[in-house]
Amino acid sequence: MYKWEVEELKIQIGKLIQLHRLKKELSQFQLGNELNLSSNHVGRIERAETNPTIEILVKFCNFFKIDMLLLFTKLSDSELKNIESEIDHLQKEFKNQNKRKS
Repeated sequence: MYKWEVEELKIQIGKLIQLHRLKKELSQFQLGNELNLSSNHVGRIERAETNPTIEILVKFCNFFKIDMLLLFTKLSDSELKNIESEIDHLQKEFKNQNKRKS
């Protein structure tokens, strides 16, 4: 069994939420509206600055149609790096799409 450090878990959950949000092409504001949360709160969760409640995690999992275990299954360093790379790629695409809309 793996022993978690709280900060590691917060970072992993934040990255996974951010990844799924970007895959759906949603801003933090749009996701917050969908889940009845402020965009600031969504951002703090994604940046691992706050602990999401169980209720909020259930909302995220139901919205993204992902299993809660995904958030709590320890990812390897290489898996986290791959997620970070995908997030960077999706963020660039998201910014480019928003520029074209303007």
